[in-house]
Amino acid sequence: MAKKVLTLDTPFRPGEKVIAAAEFDDIQAGTRGKVQLANGLGEWRRYWIKFAGGKIRGQVSHEVLARPDQLKAWQQAQEAKAQAALRKAEPAAAVAVGADEAPAVGGGVASRIPALILERSKAAKARKLGG
Repeated sequence: MAKKVLTLDTPFRPGEKVIAAAEFDDIQAGTRGKVQLANGLGEWRRYWIKFAGGKIRGQVSHEVLARPDQLKAWQQAQEAKAQAALRKAEPAAAVAVGADEAPAVGGGVASRIPALILERSKAAKARKLGG
């Protein structure tokens, strides 16, 4: 039978050794521990972990834990996520800057309201106010 490949997303099993990949509560990054209980559904996975020194923490997210041999891969994945978030934020910032330069009325594309509708609205307001 083929051996199961463990990835960063593979759930931990009770008794499995883990390492705190990120700092949380009073647990330092790099602290080793052992899974006592695994619970959660689908992408929402939580664990009870007994850390070195006898500290037991419940409801520890899968996102802050890694297998000791996968710690470098976890760190690389976090860096990739941060870079992706920066790349995603850059175009949004450029659009926000461009929105300030857009005309107030009849912008159409900038406001996502067709220019024809904006002009009709402006004309109706002028008729209503008698101007």
